[in-house]
Amino acid sequence: MKTLRLILGDQLNLSHSWLDQVDDDHIYLMAEMRQETDYVKHHIQKVVGFFRSMRNFAKTLESKGHNVIYFKIGDKTNQKKPTRPL
Repeated sequence: MKTLRLILGDQLNLSHSWLDQVDDDHIYLMAEMRQETDYVKHHIQKVVGFFRSMRNFAKTLESKGHNVIYFKIGDKTNQKKPTRPL
C-alpha cells in the first residue's frame, strides 16, 4: 500500500524522521498554492524565496531517491492558479 505524505512550505526539514529512509511506498506531495501569495500582503521577494525554497527541497528529496510529486503554481495540472501575476 502506498502512503501519501504532504509537506507544506513551512515544513522543509531534511532531519524529519520521515526522510530517514527511502521507501518506494512513500510519496511526498508538495504544491505551491495561491493562498501563500495573498492571505496577507507579502513582498514579492518573500513569495519567490518561499517557492524557491520549496522547489530546492523537492529536488533534494528526489536526489536522495524519494518519490516526490511537486506542483508549481503555474503548472497546467495545478488547479489553483494565481489570480494575479507573481
